[in-house]
Amino acid sequence: MKKAIIIPNSNKDTGLLITRKVISKLASLSVLSYVSEDYAELSEQGAEIYSEIPKDAEAVIVVGGDGSVIDASRIALLLSVPILGVNMGKVGYLSEVDPSNLEILERLSTDDFSVEERMLLTAEKTTNDGRKVTFDRFAVNDVVISHESYLGITDFRICNRRGDSVSYRADGIIFSTSQGSTAYSLSAGGPIVAHNLDTVIMTPICPHSLFNRSIIFEPEECITIRNTGLDSLNISLDGRLVDTLMPNESCTIAMAEKRLKTVAFSEGNMFSTLFRKIKVLED
Repeated sequence: MKKAIIIPNSNKDTGLLITRKVISKLASLSVLSYVSEDYAELSEQGAEIYSEIPKDAEAVIVVGGDGSVIDASRIALLLSVPILGVNMGKVGYLSEVDPSNLEILERLSTDDFSVEERMLLTAEKTTNDGRKVTFDRFAVNDVVISHESYLGITDFRICNRRGDSVSYRADGIIFSTSQGSTAYSLSAGGPIVAHNLDTVIMTPICPHSLFNRSIIFEPEECITIRNTGLDSLNISLDGRLVDTLMPNESCTIAMAEKRLKTVAFSEGNMFSTLFRKIKVLED
């Protein structure tokens, strides 16, 4: 690897201290760092400043938390290059590098890493007049349908591609990828699923019924949720509000054709990483 886009989060990386170290480290390895003109001061560390996304970048390196990695995934998907996170959050399920171990970046210059691919979700809304509204972003972790006030109970009906359906009354519902199984879905009581599996996990949020279990669907499944209540609902992708689902409107969730590439240095499996990060939370 010879060129990488560096995306810092100045709210997480105070004074861009870690970002500067990352750029300096890469420069010592003859890896060129591209940085947005919003961070022009990083040219002091040898970064090349860009106003338009450089098409010859071979990776995207994010210095921030999981939210920063998710936001930067749009650039990685645009360029079809892998993404790598330097964890500046508390846990960092999506980050491979700890800021105290930047020496591991040396493996980038010798291509001593693997590239893993993660499934993504798409969401498409059907309005009451029959129009299809496709959102211009993919969900790395989850698609969430919830009451507009985030506090009210809502009614909705779930239908699979075969026409089987079931009604729910709940605060909302989460559709997550296997990678997203350790995010909001886990907090709502959903299962932990190995991140290399292709599957769609449906988990109701505080359901007002005896049936409150998650359902794990095959990756080819298309799941449609129809708003059968009287109130409008929010449609959020990875915690970002993208639209509103009015009464009688529906939203279809499916696996995307595109996949997110990630840089992996770890020798262990996903669960060894998970257990290590859970221990960080307990400490």
